[in-house]
Amino acid sequence: MPRRYLETVDMLTADHHADLGEMTALRDRAFQNLRAVRVDKHKVVRDKDSSHFDVLMGGSYFIASLALVLDEVVRRYTKDAPAQDGILVALPHRHQLAFHVIRDRSVVPSLRTMARSAAVGFEQSPGALSPSVFWWHEGSFTQLATQDNTGLHIKLTQEAMDLAARFAGG
Repeated sequence: MPRRYLETVDMLTADHHADLGEMTALRDRAFQNLRAVRVDKHKVVRDKDSSHFDVLMGGSYFIASLALVLDEVVRRYTKDAPAQDGILVALPHRHQLAFHVIRDRSVVPSLRTMARSAAVGFEQSPGALSPSVFWWHEGSFTQLATQDNTGLHIKLTQEAMDLAARFAGG
């Protein structure tokens, strides 16, 4: 018989935590459950400008939450370790996670293409999360690009500008 998972979200107060057990055990269980989230579809989006990124989709409300275990996700779906320069990430809605492992100068067109895709997914899908693209680097997320009705806005940190300059030269 197929296994069924309950798809619910509940906000727990500090009082609830005491009833449920020790916080470390709860966190471990939450990550175990997250790692078990089923992805229904994986595709690689490619464009003629050399942009490319992976997209994970599924019926689970927690597909976008897989960004919390991004290094594991990249290894699972690309059979490769995350690059030292980080990963571009988009979470347009709860049923989708998009990512681009930064390895070469394709990062610039991929950032633009991902930003357009995230904006469309954010506007057109239930469970909207963010129209932005983030840079996951050394375990932290930094917003790099967002698109609204006035256009695409790219905001790079100094570290991200240094990275872009390095790839533009090579």
